[in-house]
Amino acid sequence: MERNSKPQTVKEILQWAVIFLGRDKRLEAELLLAQVLNFSRAKLLAYPEKVLNQDELHKFVERVNLRKDGEPLQYILGTEDFMGLDFKVTENVLIPRSDTEIMVEKVIENVDKTKSIRILDLCTGSGAIAVSLAKYLPLSKITAVDISAEALDVARFNARANEVDGQINFCQSDLFKDLDPEMKFEIIVSNPPYITSREMTELPKDVQKEPHLALWGGLDGLDFYRRIAKNSPEFIIPGGELFLEIGYKQALEVSSFLQTSGFKSIEVIKDWNQLDRVVYGKY
Repeated sequence: MERNSKPQTVKEILQWAVIFLGRDKRLEAELLLAQVLNFSRAKLLAYPEKVLNQDELHKFVERVNLRKDGEPLQYILGTEDFMGLDFKVTENVLIPRSDTEIMVEKVIENVDKTKSIRILDLCTGSGAIAVSLAKYLPLSKITAVDISAEALDVARFNARANEVDGQINFCQSDLFKDLDPEMKFEIIVSNPPYITSREMTELPKDVQKEPHLALWGGLDGLDFYRRIAKNSPEFIIPGGELFLEIGYKQALEVSSFLQTSGFKSIEVIKDWNQLDRVVYGKY
């Protein structure tokens, strides 16, 4: 876009952005412009004739160009909503997905909320699962683990921002490797990397921008499930519960791993699209 041809009002520049990004991206354009102007989306739409200054125009066009190049919207905005809470997201963490809320809600549903409970969150990433569980289970004590120091920095920020940092102990570890073997948990929960090597080459452009460390689950996508199933019995109490988010084709294999490790009452929970999304087992 030439500098002297830039639209000058909210209405005009949104029209340009929709043409540039595609008609299905109007909401994204509105969110990007609302952030630049420090407006709510409702306020933005209430002032279509507001004239933008050159600095605001530059910032908006810069963001639109990033989105056109495949940068995820959430990375540009720097935030994402999960379980009704606001989370900072950066290129160092997987963007929280609404499908994962199903697993979090199931944990909350299963827990006796009158008792203190110890929860282990493996592959915590942005901390979305750990922070949400801490927020909605105020008596819980959570250990949140990730191999990435950069991801843990983001998770700690989110715990502070949502005022639950006193409930969560963050630990840099490759799954269970650096955990105290004396630690025992009532619940272990994880959304581990589960994309296969073949699927990694076929991911949408914006998903490819997310950290491969948080996506790739080995040749068949099942490496982390094998390890979690094998080592969980060391860290879970008798009667403890394990919740694992899965790819929609992985329920049979992951259920088998849990059964081999001594888990009972194995259940597959579907997402809102009726696809297999969570495998549950009781030890």
